[in-house]
Amino acid sequence: MSRDITIKFDPSDEWWKNTLESLWVTILEGGSNYWVDGIYHDETKASLKNGADLAKNFHIIIRHGADEFDSRDYGETTEAQTFDVIHKGISLLSDDVKLIIMNDGDWDANDADNILQLGVFGEVRYG
Repeated sequence: MSRDITIKFDPSDEWWKNTLESLWVTILEGGSNYWVDGIYHDETKASLKNGADLAKNFHIIIRHGADEFDSRDYGETTEAQTFDVIHKGISLLSDDVKLIIMNDGDWDANDADNILQLGVFGEVRYG
């Protein structure tokens, strides 16, 4: 007997804009600041804290793994897209966590950090 339950969720553009904004603000304001040394982008008219901008999927560079004594010595630089990295991160969450996020948009700084790490690395590397 199969015990699988398949849930299909097709979020609206508005849901994505709100989710992207909420997640990126949480990521930037504390969710990932213990391992991210900087996030940079060349989009002069785009904001990492604006859902409509983030949904445009602009290019970012994430610097991480700096030497603990010299933050200018970056261990790695990873390139990503603002929407793709979040979409991939959510897709790699466990089904029960995905269901909570899709229903409530209920996450904390640790959840947002895990989504970013899954989206960037395909796994949780830090913390």
